[in-house]
Amino acid sequence: MSSTIESTNKTEHKSAFGDIEAKFCALDTDDKLAVLWQVYDGLGESVIEDPDDNKESDSSSDLYGQLKGKSKDDQLQFMRAVISGNNNDQTSAYSNLSNTTKVALWYRLGKGMSEGNVVQVPGDYKLSDKAQEVATDIGAINFDQKYIIMRDTILGGRS
Repeated sequence: MSSTIESTNKTEHKSAFGDIEAKFCALDTDDKLAVLWQVYDGLGESVIEDPDDNKESDSSSDLYGQLKGKSKDDQLQFMRAVISGNNNDQTSAYSNLSNTTKVALWYRLGKGMSEGNVVQVPGDYKLSDKAQEVATDIGAINFDQKYIIMRDTILGGRS
C-alpha cells in the first residue's frame, strides 16, 4: 500500500510539474524573461554551476563579451529572440553553441544582470497575473525542477 501511495504522489508531482511547464510556455516572451530572472535570482549563485568550471567556457565568455558591449536594447532583443525561438542574425552564434555552453551563457547573462552590466528587468515591470501564478508555482518546486524549466526554456526544448 505504501508503494502505491508513493507512486501516486510521484505521478501527481510529475503532472503538477508538467502543468507548470505548460503554463510557463503559454506566457509571452517578456513575462518568460521576467519569470526566468526571478527563478535565477531565487536560486542563488552558490547552487548554480559556474561556467568557468567547464571546458566550453570560452565560447560562452566570447558571446557574453559581445553581448555585454551592445546597447541594452540590443541585449533585450537578443534575449527575446532566443526565448521565442527566432533564428536570425542575432541568434545564429547562439544556435551554434552546445547545450552546455548555452546554459553557461545564460548563467553569465544572469550574473551580468545582477551586476548591472546587462539589461535588467525594469523595476516597474509588472508580471501579468498568469506570469505571477507561474512564478509562484515555480517557487514552490524543488531546485532540480526549477533548473529543468530554466534549462528547457534556454535550450528551446519546450517553449
